[in-house]
Amino acid sequence: AYPGGGEMWLGGYGDYTTVFTYVSFWAILADFGFFWVLVREISKSATNQEEIFNNIITLKSIFGVVVFILCSLLGFLIPQYSWTVKLGIAIISASWFWMSLNSTYVGLFQSKLEMYKAVIAEVLGRAAILIGVLFLIKINTSLYGILWVYIFGNLLNFLISLYFGSKYVKFRFTYNLKIWKYVLKESLPLVILNFIGLIHFRIDTIILSVMKGSLDVGIYGVPSKILEIVILIPGIFMGNVFPILTNYYHSKDKRLSEAIQKSFDFLTIIAMPVLVGLIVLSWPLVDFIAGKEYLNTSTINFLGLDFSAPRILTILAISIFASFFLTIFSNLLTVMEKQSKQVLPIIVITVVNIILNIILIPRYSYLAAAMVNVFTGTVMLVWWNHLTHKYLDYKLNYKIFPKVIFATLIMGAVLYASRSMNVLIAIILGIIVYFAVGYFIKIFDKEMLSKIIALRKEG
Repeated sequence: AYPGGGEMWLGGYGDYTTVFTYVSFWAILADFGFFWVLVREISKSATNQEEIFNNIITLKSIFGVVVFILCSLLGFLIPQYSWTVKLGIAIISASWFWMSLNSTYVGLFQSKLEMYKAVIAEVLGRAAILIGVLFLIKINTSLYGILWVYIFGNLLNFLISLYFGSKYVKFRFTYNLKIWKYVLKESLPLVILNFIGLIHFRIDTIILSVMKGSLDVGIYGVPSKILEIVILIPGIFMGNVFPILTNYYHSKDKRLSEAIQKSFDFLTIIAMPVLVGLIVLSWPLVDFIAGKEYLNTSTINFLGLDFSAPRILTILAISIFASFFLTIFSNLLTVMEKQSKQVLPIIVITVVNIILNIILIPRYSYLAAAMVNVFTGTVMLVWWNHLTHKYLDYKLNYKIFPKVIFATLIMGAVLYASRSMNVLIAIILGIIVYFAVGYFIKIFDKEMLSKIIALRKEG
């Protein structure tokens, strides 16, 4: 799409990032918080799952059509956006409609503890997109052509989920006023929370696109995209644990505290090596994912250092680390039906986020965006931890920390020595070393693995 390479390609990736960032705001409105209400309700006993499911997917279809049409129309009215970005918004809006409907089936699979079906559908859809994008890049097509592939890939994802989901529910459009009122009432705090949360996590890119332009967005976009991918890990894990926690909480099961502790331990085991791995391998990761253009291209020099994409990734890694544990607390509040209690804190933090970005981005560009991201993410973690303990009597122990830190440091040393290798080989080597050391010092053993399996079966 941008055969000239260099800054022209970075600007093109900036357009790509702007399109997806803009549409993602509207996607929150299209979902309207229905996802977590669906998972929570059909995880409870004695629930008419098919009726709940069909009413919610009907609501999502209506919301999706209205919201994404508005998204496209209003995108054309933003004067700062180029014609490329405006048309790209319209194309991706159409593709995201299918993704929105597919998320309803993801919720169904989560409640059944059969997320492998969602994974199969997702992998096949993403594989179709990847193959299409690689082919179109090879024939040097435009950015528009690449974006059109997303419509086909997301539609394929939805159709596969529809096929798998037919085992549990028969899809049909359904209208039940009582259910609609209840779902909308329960979803409203979640959509407010999710929308403001998305503003919190994406407003830096929007401000960058308006104040600095596509080149700066392109440089910031690569580490941000890595962040988005990595934070799927705690999201996927907690999505699987969510029905279990819901069942334990509403049935007043004494195993709730143990399930929370196991979830915390598991995310600790994953979060620390991810943090160190992203920092140590920041340069080879960016090179592998985005190309050498991103290694040295920079518009910001601070304290004698040029801040290119790899250095920004090392900063955002801290925010990624915090997000692992934040996921536990936000899910617990939803389990307890205390989602409305998160609204005021996220509003306060987001306002601070916006103010700091507006003040600092004109001078420090994407470096400011990264630092503000880390600061506000850390504040959220502390605040949400306080909220969960306010409404739920449980205690976390941190005895796993010393062992995880030790294993992570050994892994980090191996990764540092392996930086000249192919990055995939280095990652595999690091994983092997981490788990070998972890098994030797008993971070995890056969008993822990059997408990995790038992927890899944009991749920």
